[in-house]
Amino acid sequence: MSRSPAWQPLDGNARRLRLAFGLGWPLAMAATPWWLGQGGLGLGCGFRALTGMPCPLCGGTHACAALVQGDWAAAWAANPGAVLLLVWLVLLAGQAVVEGTLGHRRTVRWPWWHPAVLVAVGGGLLLPWLLRLAGLA
Repeated sequence: MSRSPAWQPLDGNARRLRLAFGLGWPLAMAATPWWLGQGGLGLGCGFRALTGMPCPLCGGTHACAALVQGDWAAAWAANPGAVLLLVWLVLLAGQAVVEGTLGHRRTVRWPWWHPAVLVAVGGGLLLPWLLRLAGLA
């Protein structure tokens, strides 16, 4: 089967890694309500422990759990930047499954790797965090 130059074959290890990430990420997201129910198993935010301030991802686990349960409003309230990051990670997981299943990686960038998307995701994490630190959110 011939592929266009936009696709390159993957070796067995790269294919397995893509499938592990692509299939493992949704399972990790699905486990977050259980994780929170267990009290986070004693793990806290290292940034907050060191600085006493919330990190850009504070509320991300709650946002993830709310997304898994279909509550977009609660996810957005927990951390709007984390919602953007989680949606972007779901797209990456989908890409990994496609590439792992096909056994080829795309050499042409997927649209979610566009610099504007990366700036939006990064800005979406930093802006709410800075507003929270300033006491405006």
